[in-house]
Amino acid sequence: MPILEARSLSRTYRLGKVDVPVLRDLSLSVAEGEWLAILGASGSGKSTLLHLLGGLDRPDRNRSNPQAGVYFDGAPLAGKSRRDLDRHRARDFGFVFQFYHLLPELTALQNVTVASMVRLGLGYAGRSREVRKVAEELLDRFGLSGRLGHRPAELSGGERQRVAIARALVNEPRVLLADEPTGNLDRATGQGILDTISDLHRDKRQTIVMVTHDPYVADRADRALRLVDGVLADNREESAPMTPVLQG
Repeated sequence: MPILEARSLSRTYRLGKVDVPVLRDLSLSVAEGEWLAILGASGSGKSTLLHLLGGLDRPDRNRSNPQAGVYFDGAPLAGKSRRDLDRHRARDFGFVFQFYHLLPELTALQNVTVASMVRLGLGYAGRSREVRKVAEELLDRFGLSGRLGHRPAELSGGERQRVAIARALVNEPRVLLADEPTGNLDRATGQGILDTISDLHRDKRQTIVMVTHDPYVADRADRALRLVDGVLADNREESAPMTPVLQG
């Protein structure tokens, strides 16, 4: 059974009086321990797909196919209450974005541990030492042991992204969802981030779904799919030129 699956997934946005389809009857499955890349042009709907897979957005209702939707461990996300969905995201998913989204007033270490504060709530106080140790080990693994007390403004772009990856991993998620994690970095720095992710995938068998516009980045994954006009194709197959549908 796949750990993560999309079945006949569609997403349409309303712009004024016009319906703009972004994803059209899209299906995919991700095996546990797999690194899957979704390759597509800017505006092809890659981020929309990632948000749907991670429960940050909901797909269109498919009246003709009641089985359509996103499934995690064979169970549908549809029907979960907002509270249960929040718990599921905090427990099972780690999110990495292109623009880091670090809190500027917090240190690198605090930016990582805050993710556990969100997940554990009132239970964080009793596990703060344990969480701090895990956060320090992650930052050390990513070469940031000497930067624990630095705030984001004092870090380079590559260092900020490593902090963001550590934050995504501190709760030991089963799936890491990465949205253009090297898109805001120069090639050399992006290479270092990809090496970090590759090491994580190899050593921990971390399941990863990454979206990118860069074929070089997609080539690092176990498997790559190409998103074209709201549908997916194996990246090895010939396809029409990528046509943007809607930003995201």
